[in-house]
Amino acid sequence: MTDTRKIRVVAAGVDAETMAQLAREAGDGRIDAVAVTDMQGARLVKKGQADYYLGTCWSGGGGALAAATALLGASRVGIAGAPGIAADPDKIAALLEEGKVAFGFPYEQSRSAIPLIISTILTRPADVSSEGSTRA
Repeated sequence: MTDTRKIRVVAAGVDAETMAQLAREAGDGRIDAVAVTDMQGARLVKKGQADYYLGTCWSGGGGALAAATALLGASRVGIAGAPGIAADPDKIAALLEEGKVAFGFPYEQSRSAIPLIISTILTRPADVSSEGSTRA
């Protein structure tokens, strides 16, 4: 990605502060990530004030994505990992291609899933935003 604008990521759920830190580290200076509540994070994405939502819970689907699903709609959320099913870069790329902007995964996968999600986001063409339009 050659875009100079930082990608804005919100992290919500179990240990959101650590998740935000992992996203910043994985982004190598190209990610702004903050820890927020799940409702706050989903609202920020909905308003266009954040580009992506990362959510954790113990299963990776229920609590991790409940607020995002309610506010963004089921078509914009995806389960990146589940207990016993690790996050996979091909699956994450497919979810991004489908227009997903909110990703859930189990807390125990945070250290592996977040770098995969962030690196996959960063490898997308600069002209593709979280809604398929040109980046500002």
